[in-house]
Amino acid sequence: MKDSLKDQSSPNTPHNPNTNHAPNDNQYLNINSHSNPFRLDTSDNPAIILVTDLLTSDNYATWSRAMRRALRAKNKLAFIIGTISQPTNQEDPLFDLFERCNDMVVSWLQNSISNSIKAIVAFVDSARDIWLDLQDRFSHQNGPRIY
Repeated sequence: MKDSLKDQSSPNTPHNPNTNHAPNDNQYLNINSHSNPFRLDTSDNPAIILVTDLLTSDNYATWSRAMRRALRAKNKLAFIIGTISQPTNQEDPLFDLFERCNDMVVSWLQNSISNSIKAIVAFVDSARDIWLDLQDRFSHQNGPRIY
């Protein structure tokens, strides 16, 4: 089954008009709110592995579903589906918050990929770009099979 997250937003646009998450909303400045996707808890660190089965060349469908579920539970799904984009102005108060959360999600994604394919995304800095690259490479391999 093809992952349905591909066409939702471009990572280069500062605001996706199909969402309620404008990048300069004051709601994002309250990092104490549990509903704020920019909030990182003390248990969040770049070394954790969010899913038990690492991505291999033949398990994309189950891996992507588990990763989406884990990222949704951590309120970071927006970073891979593109509903929150990086602010373009470095003076934006959300710029550093976005960078920090994106780096955390990038680490979680990289930690959830088998060593044999980790080099594919080793130098990609955007969680959304990693997600789309892996989807493009591996989602077609998990279609229906005839036995």
